[in-house]
Amino acid sequence: KAYDIDGPYMRLDSDVLLHPEHHNPTIHKSPQTGHWHLFSISGPAGPIERMVSTDEGKTWSIPMTVSPRQNPGPVLLPDGSAYLFYRADGIDLPSPTCSDEGIAVQFCPSESKPCNQPNDIPIFGHTGEDPSVFIDHRGNYHMMFNALPYKCVPKHQQGGHAWSKDGVNWSTPRVGAFDTTIKFSDGTHVKCERRERPQMVLSEDGKPLAMVSAVTGCPKALGGVAGYENGGAQHYRGGDDSFTLVQKMFV
Repeated sequence: KAYDIDGPYMRLDSDVLLHPEHHNPTIHKSPQTGHWHLFSISGPAGPIERMVSTDEGKTWSIPMTVSPRQNPGPVLLPDGSAYLFYRADGIDLPSPTCSDEGIAVQFCPSESKPCNQPNDIPIFGHTGEDPSVFIDHRGNYHMMFNALPYKCVPKHQQGGHAWSKDGVNWSTPRVGAFDTTIKFSDGTHVKCERRERPQMVLSEDGKPLAMVSAVTGCPKALGGVAGYENGGAQHYRGGDDSFTLVQKMFV
């Protein structure tokens, strides 16, 4: 918890909302009702569930399965419907490609019903996963995503960025929109193996304030040299190997 993008950030003790298998959570505020919508993956590879809170996260509805897929990237629309961008596996993508995950989209007619059945048609011809979509203060759609998933190595230029006027027709993604070199506020930096699951924090008027992402495979104690080049021998593993990074935007 923090009251400002610059922190300080505090870890809160709270009750477990969902069983331990749930992951990849993303919360969005409905422009129609103001309710909070929590999307998450309820198993190792899906399905996607949605919960709704009418009291700013104090209580939540019973989870509803809305999609059999994984890696949710919802966009809630003013009429109560939504686009749900997701990861589709085994996609036939144009060559050359380093992996076969693609990003597709489902339409969700209302918050009380599951989304339409997925068609697994990629929205652009580049591999990707972990889509996170937002509408900026000018009304343009932006997607931040992991552009080098699974079989793609090395992953140092992992960040993808695509944009759209209508949320349907998308640009060719820019790869390397963010990378795995983490620059800290004290002027130091460290190069990690992977940086995934980006999500943008927006101001009330839709301007990007900060990008939150997950980093892993960092050098032990955030020092020294490590990477794919030396087999990651200096990386430490386990519960301390994954971090949440908040990167301030200057827009």
